[in-house]
Amino acid sequence: MHDDTNDFAPSAPTGKTFKFSNVGDTVDGYVENVSQRIPLNKFGTDVQDTDRDGNPRWQRVITLATPEGDDTDDGLRTVWMPVGSQMATAIGDAMKRASAAPGNPAPGAFLKLTFARTRPSKFGNPAKIYVAEYTQPANAQTKPVPEPAATPWPTNGTWAPPQNAAPASWQQ
Repeated sequence: MHDDTNDFAPSAPTGKTFKFSNVGDTVDGYVENVSQRIPLNKFGTDVQDTDRDGNPRWQRVITLATPEGDDTDDGLRTVWMPVGSQMATAIGDAMKRASAAPGNPAPGAFLKLTFARTRPSKFGNPAKIYVAEYTQPANAQTKPVPEPAATPWPTNGTWAPPQNAAPASWQQ
């Protein structure tokens, strides 16, 4: 029996892979594409990695259009983001700060990702900590930001400072 689930598999990501080797390494650009989940393989093998509970691990590939292109370089950079990683959390937090809709970074959005520091890890190598900045594309729909609740003013036409409050320094 023929398995046709991969008959329309997407092409491989384009652009050079950006490696976060040293603290301070930064890549920024406009989001071109975010791949579907793809298997995260054990290093140097074709075997899908699993977490401590035996669940398969996944990753996404984010392609950014950067200003680094020239005649021999299209300027595209790919970032391999493990699903559930600290990098994914940093991007998600940046999207939330920008009031972006939940989900993938939007095509045309500006994304800046920086390898900020390391922290000790009980798994051997130190964990990489990332900081992300995200700006929605100009045509993006934003989530409505609720207005803060207004404190009602007294309705009797008078106002008095809180009782038992010490006078401010300028009042003395």
